[in-house]
Amino acid sequence: MKACDSCPICGEAPLKPLISIPDVPALCNRLCASEIEAADFPRGDISLAYCTECGHVINAAFDQARVNYDERFENTLTFSPQFRRYAEATADRLIDRYGLIGKRIVEIGCGGGDFLSLLCSPGNYGAGYDPSQPSSRYGAGGGTVEISGRNFAAKDARGAEFVCCRHVLEHLFEPMNLLWQLHESMAIRPGGVVFFEVPNGLFILDRLSIWDIIYEHVSYFMPSSLARAFHAAGFTVECARSDFDDQYLWVEARVGGEASASGVPPRPSDLLYSSFNERFRERLERWQQRIDELRSNRRDVVIWGAGAKGVMFLNLLKVSAGAGIDRVVDINPRKHGHFIPLMGQRIVSPDSLRQNPPDLVIVMNAEYQHEIRCMINDVGVACEVVSA
Repeated sequence: MKACDSCPICGEAPLKPLISIPDVPALCNRLCASEIEAADFPRGDISLAYCTECGHVINAAFDQARVNYDERFENTLTFSPQFRRYAEATADRLIDRYGLIGKRIVEIGCGGGDFLSLLCSPGNYGAGYDPSQPSSRYGAGGGTVEISGRNFAAKDARGAEFVCCRHVLEHLFEPMNLLWQLHESMAIRPGGVVFFEVPNGLFILDRLSIWDIIYEHVSYFMPSSLARAFHAAGFTVECARSDFDDQYLWVEARVGGEASASGVPPRPSDLLYSSFNERFRERLERWQQRIDELRSNRRDVVIWGAGAKGVMFLNLLKVSAGAGIDRVVDINPRKHGHFIPLMGQRIVSPDSLRQNPPDLVIVMNAEYQHEIRCMINDVGVACEVVSA
């Protein structure tokens, strides 16, 4: 099933082309156990298009058959103290604002249940759903978490007082179907609250975070299209903001009340869309020139971050192992010893830098740069550190 030609949020058509990027990994966060597996990794094409009505962006070339979120999908971020602080602050805000004590909480796409555990710690029962995880049940502070290793179904939210969903909606072929069905299921108990978080598409357009364009994201939500989606599904939007250095968008919405479109922000300016292709190419060319200079000067370069940004940085620049960058550092131990899709770099631990110190570390997410500099100092390596 391929993405449609009309906007999945507001239904307007036709969409206008934004940029095309052929031949990229179909899943950035799927573990490759060998160089051979990395070289033969499934590929897909990206063809971004945008809605002139609500500003939403989709990959019109997306093919659902190319992605598979199984037990080899690994995108855990909680090994980072910086990310943990953000997740804890988010959970604390939601618990305080909505009085989440003694409640039934549902998380769609819960991963290993880290965020759900934070929400349940005051004494809540949490039900999480994620096909990449084994089913399990465990205590979380004063509460209980139960994970089902399957996809979420709308009936799972019947009677839930709070539903959260973080970094899932952008992966869905038909995101409005989930929101409509969720609202209908939760409507048996008016007053229920939902919290959704997605990558900020405006961050990509405005700040040229081009390494965040990945095949498995069907949708790139703008503040305008995210708020509009919840309004169209019948929710009353309580609050909608950007966070984590504007990299994320989140919305808090309630079942019941009178949904109003008056709080929907305007879509981004036409110039941000019309100039994006040229600005994208210029940024890519600057980095290609820099990588060529580093290679010619025989500098040992390491990428820090084997998530989506790191994978796309290497793939967009076509830097394969043996062509100037051979290692990618990541603090997630589950990734160590695996390989970057298509480009083939080995993923290593921070401690490995002791034995083979690099000349330069390229940090894929500037939000983590201070944390990474401290880790580099802790392993006793003196090198230049820059952000991509």
